[in-house]
Amino acid sequence: MFGIIRQNQTIMIISRFYVGYFLRAAICILALQWTPMALGQEILLPLHTNPAKSNQVENNFSGLLKDVPGYLQLPFWDDFSHPGPYPDPLMWADNYVFINQSFGVHPKTTGVATFDALDMHGQFYDHIRADNTPYSADKLSSRPIRLDSLLIGDMRALTPADSVMISFYYQPQGKAGSPARQDSLVLEFYHPGYFDAELQQEIPPHWRSVWHAEGESLSSFSKDTFPYFRRVIIAIEDPAYFHSDFRFRFVNYVSYPHSPSPISNLSGMRSVWNIDYVYLDKGRSKVNTTYYDIAFASSAEPLLKRYTSMPWMHYLSNPQAQLRERFRLRITNLDNRSYNYTYRYLIKDEEDRVLRTYSGGSWVITPFSEEGYQNYSPHANPIVIQNPLPLVPADERTFNIVHAISEGATGDRFTRNDTIIYSQIFSDYFAYDDGTAERINLLKGWDPVRAHSFISEKPDELVAVQLYFLPTIEGQDEIAFHLVVYSSLEPETILYRSEIPHYTRFEEDRDAFSSYELDEAVFVNGPFYVGIQQSGDIRSRANAIGIGQDMSMHTSPQLFINSGDGWKTSVAEGALMLRAIMKQDISTFSEDKVQREKELIIYPNPANGSRIFINTPEGRLSDDARIHIFDMRGVTVYAGGPSTEIDISGWPAGVYVVRVHDSQHTSYPLQRLVIAR
Repeated sequence: MFGIIRQNQTIMIISRFYVGYFLRAAICILALQWTPMALGQEILLPLHTNPAKSNQVENNFSGLLKDVPGYLQLPFWDDFSHPGPYPDPLMWADNYVFINQSFGVHPKTTGVATFDALDMHGQFYDHIRADNTPYSADKLSSRPIRLDSLLIGDMRALTPADSVMISFYYQPQGKAGSPARQDSLVLEFYHPGYFDAELQQEIPPHWRSVWHAEGESLSSFSKDTFPYFRRVIIAIEDPAYFHSDFRFRFVNYVSYPHSPSPISNLSGMRSVWNIDYVYLDKGRSKVNTTYYDIAFASSAEPLLKRYTSMPWMHYLSNPQAQLRERFRLRITNLDNRSYNYTYRYLIKDEEDRVLRTYSGGSWVITPFSEEGYQNYSPHANPIVIQNPLPLVPADERTFNIVHAISEGATGDRFTRNDTIIYSQIFSDYFAYDDGTAERINLLKGWDPVRAHSFISEKPDELVAVQLYFLPTIEGQDEIAFHLVVYSSLEPETILYRSEIPHYTRFEEDRDAFSSYELDEAVFVNGPFYVGIQQSGDIRSRANAIGIGQDMSMHTSPQLFINSGDGWKTSVAEGALMLRAIMKQDISTFSEDKVQREKELIIYPNPANGSRIFINTPEGRLSDDARIHIFDMRGVTVYAGGPSTEIDISGWPAGVYVVRVHDSQHTSYPLQRLVIAR
């Protein structure tokens, strides 16, 4: 029997710096520098667009600008732990870069600013051409900063003698495509202009480059070990910059080869840079590389061990089996001395009420430069407390798991990165992804099909499938596919295959999932597989359907592919963004449902003969009624029209589920049939 359920493979940690894991990740990333990663018939490509940045979202964020002050004062600091997807408008003047917790490899603290070739709406910049010329793409510009004087404290004029410096960390490629050698990341200062005595003319205000880095792969840049980010610090020494309108900005330059081009040409996230921890202040020294900052260096995890989300009523069927045993957290100390600090997490409901509290107590954290991430288990791997959620039936629930650290009574110098939150959603769907795509998943072959395994914890009906389609550089509009549902892959047992093909479509808003209803609901109980299948010989990438791949999750053991040569477990990193939508009210029996159940008669039940009869009190099913009977594995044993007499002579003893639906009643309640011989 095919391995329906496989646990996520444990990744061996060969050092406290997790070098083994990221060495493997870096090898995968290296393979994506100029061509996609081909894993058999699986292909992972960089994103061509970014649905997380859209007109709707950008407009919402631009509304925050009304409260922005005219200028900022020192210190200026941002580690991009701001939720995003756009920069914090209180500090930054534009919305081009992508603020996220997905694309950085070992950021200093959680969150990075990602530079690519996609504009504020997540679309490819229309001024970039495939002629091998570096073009400017994203910009990240500070708001005006007062460098003319200090307005707090001693309230005096600032001068170059005050040792004003700007520092930041940068990384090429991250978890996306690497920049070419001629590509670059540039830091510029805004110069107010001056009179050139030699030329006898006024030089107008302009941006002046003060630093740049040439493109390379992450493997070449980091040597596949710490630090995965490199620190830069620049002293501001020119008196011309000490004015009331000082500004700085980062700009990335991207180039694309001539057509015909390699596979990654014109991919929006082929040439990527990440920056982190931008800090501008006075009284600094270039030799001081530490910061009084104890912080989270990764995002929070789901409460669930298998999924990122699942239907609430399925969770209630076996709560403890759904929960992970421990959270995995990265807590870092960026200073050069040890500190005593506390850690705890809270679980809150939709009304922000605290339901449960876990306290890891206080412990010492040593500098990251000496010991790496915190390894004290009650902080780095806290247990998931028993019965963390209230077991009350509902259509859906949302809980926030809030992780918090604190040093001393008031916290360290930068407190925004001391809290991370995971919103645990229980709705009507099973999902392995977190809603953000870092890659595009393609599959080529003969009648290629990708299928995710799910487990229905109770008898239920699959009613729809959600897919996160993403276009590649070929466009890929209107490609036909079929939805397929299996109860088993070996032997292959099909519960459902759409008769009329569906077609790909791409959503414009932030929620880029497209929903496809099944022609008829599919009864499931226990393991089942939901797949998307193309027909014919799919050899070209232009004909292969692109689906989002969430690289922050690692669920390839639950993804299976068949390119015409049999079923195989996927070896691609990440999680395919395919979700199974279940019927929400299947276990909720209102008075109306009880009355409808009485209107459907199955007899004899239990049955010990060769026939059963299905009817209504009126003695007749409607002409368009359909009858489906499933065994407890979810396999269809009977499917037919409005026949009231059904031959069960060849059926083994056991429990079956009968489903009847017609145009008058969307569906009768599911009923159990017992065959006892």
